[in-house]
Amino acid sequence: MTTIRLITPADLPAIITIQDSCYSDALFEAPELLNQRVTAQPQSCWLAENNAKHVLAYLLSYPAMIGDIAPLGSPFKQVVNANTLYLHDMAVDNRARGLGLAQQLLQQAQQFAVALGLSRLALVAVQGSVPYWQRNGFSTVAVTSDQGQQALHSYTGQQAVYMQKPLI
Repeated sequence: MTTIRLITPADLPAIITIQDSCYSDALFEAPELLNQRVTAQPQSCWLAENNAKHVLAYLLSYPAMIGDIAPLGSPFKQVVNANTLYLHDMAVDNRARGLGLAQQLLQQAQQFAVALGLSRLALVAVQGSVPYWQRNGFSTVAVTSDQGQQALHSYTGQQAVYMQKPLI
């Protein structure tokens, strides 16, 4: 049995361990930055834990504007009149793969976004994850702005792709 709950600063060491095991060195983000994100947007950062309280997966997100792509290493900001939930980082511990935790976290994010009246989810797919996100209703979106292109290029060597999913 797993539980989905909001992340607290005390959870950060476990989250950093999962991040280190799931992402390439090029995608490393400092513990101080992760703490800033959880502190800035505590209502939209969740984790999955087992009955023994071991953290198995996490999702860091925040309300944003459609088309506003977060560069790698950027802090979460407060956005007035947000219209989308930006999923910045989701990872599942290798030992917990196949348990449906990513789906549970994604469902939590969708419910949260709908409750806020947001019209879509958005993210930057990295490490070849585009097919996974497509199976979950996301579509690639062409990025034409210089700011958006620069943000995608900050994910060095990742073939980063901006994707969105409309919410009903």
